[in-house]
Amino acid sequence: MQPNAPRRTWSRLTAGLVGATLAVATVAPVTAQESPKVTIWGWPTTMAGFFDTDSDTLVARLKAETGIDAELVLTEQNELGAKLKASLPAGQGPDILFTDFDVMNPYWQFMEPLDDRLVAEWGADWRSQFSGASMDELQLVSEIAGKDGQALYLPTNVQLLGWLLYDRDAWATAGLDASALTSFDDLMAACATLKAADKTAILVGGHPAGLVDLYQSFVEISAPGKMELAQRGQASFTDADMTAAFDLITRLYSECAQEGAIAATVDAALFSQLFSGQAATAFQFTGTPWFGFVNDEAGGGAAFMAERAGTFPMPGSKGLAATDAGIGVVGSSANKDAAWEVVKWLAAGDENARIAERGEPMAFVAHPPAPKGTDFDTYVQQPLIDALATGDNKFRRVLCADVYNTLGQVIPGVVQGQIDAATAGQEVQDAFDRGCDSWVVAS
Repeated sequence: MQPNAPRRTWSRLTAGLVGATLAVATVAPVTAQESPKVTIWGWPTTMAGFFDTDSDTLVARLKAETGIDAELVLTEQNELGAKLKASLPAGQGPDILFTDFDVMNPYWQFMEPLDDRLVAEWGADWRSQFSGASMDELQLVSEIAGKDGQALYLPTNVQLLGWLLYDRDAWATAGLDASALTSFDDLMAACATLKAADKTAILVGGHPAGLVDLYQSFVEISAPGKMELAQRGQASFTDADMTAAFDLITRLYSECAQEGAIAATVDAALFSQLFSGQAATAFQFTGTPWFGFVNDEAGGGAAFMAERAGTFPMPGSKGLAATDAGIGVVGSSANKDAAWEVVKWLAAGDENARIAERGEPMAFVAHPPAPKGTDFDTYVQQPLIDALATGDNKFRRVLCADVYNTLGQVIPGVVQGQIDAATAGQEVQDAFDRGCDSWVVAS
């Protein structure tokens, strides 16, 4: 993930949990002599201190609040898989792994089950301390890893992807009602109307992570529920309904997006087109990752989110509820006690509360995202929080790094007419067969 992309850096609360009083994890400070330095590997994300200044770093806060010394090594997402593949089987990995699920398979087998520690902290019902969607994901990961029901990590911040962000004023001026859209064809018709009003109908870019988000959203239109089967090896990415998602992506780029969108860099300049009114809608890392713009001090993001923004799900699809950054202890670690204290601090302790205050949804239900006191609360935050609390928004993400990377490579080829959807599906299935299938435990 590029450091300037909002999906990971800006990031299901269950219904009725906002304001609930639950036991918050506390971490008893320990001395440096009692706590050897723990090594943490991950990629740039809010939960890894992406917004830190030089004088206020995650490592410094950890030391001040827990007494634990740590070394944080951040690696870009597309490079982390290779690093893990070389180190974990050899027992040379870090004490803590801090990442999301698009790069974790086949590495969950090397994680330390946390169940005994979790029961000791919160009791046998410890799962009630975390959102339902994040626990659904935890269960699926354990099944794929062949460790059914074991907690191989803890979720930190959570996301709901697959919701478009739109300019309420621009849509109203064009005579459009986003809530009336029920199908993908409805969305394409809205794009035509917005383009006729001289607007970029839907702003998108070419970031690989954003392309994977598109694929997952459109699979829920063309092949509802099959993503989970495909990542378990129980369905094929070459199935016609799975490859149909590539054709839907192509239509989005040709009928809705700005010129050159498939190659567009995802940065502040891109999003400024939405904030300035040039674009009427965006579908790039959308959903809860946009919460971060509330804290944006430049580029018009904060004002746009506070005054004009609204959101709606991709018509015909479902939200993609998932943990943005999970954190766990590596099984070969010699510092498991200290590592557990770090995991607890990030997933349920002071650092988790600190990020929630920025407005991001957390898996730990005692830390709801903070309201902002603007239209953002009504038109963006509350619809997404409500959606995170529904059973429709369960885990649907790609769970294998090789598949993830291949999707980012083949989608531009399909959009630009260099390969067809069937060929793209075959390449994705080949990547699964080469790099993922032997690690998947059938269930």
